[in-house]
Amino acid sequence: MIEDIPAIREQLADHWEKIAVDLIKRGFPARAVFETLTTVGLAGEVEVSGKDVIAQKLVAVAERLSDQVRTEALALEEAARATKN
Repeated sequence: MIEDIPAIREQLADHWEKIAVDLIKRGFPARAVFETLTTVGLAGEVEVSGKDVIAQKLVAVAERLSDQVRTEALALEEAARATKN
């Protein structure tokens, strides 16, 4: 993890979000905007931190997303069972 101030991350996130929204308003497909933003960001991270570090980060993100999907699926199953009773 980089040593920075959380406020800087928040400001950067706000700027990237505004840029993405502006590109979408200009007519670029949202999927293309976010896919290229991710691709460029990952390429930059690989350049700065190296492939191994970024690969480990991506695995961690994938695991968190898988956990979230499992949790959401279980919650939907429970809700469906609850409404049947």
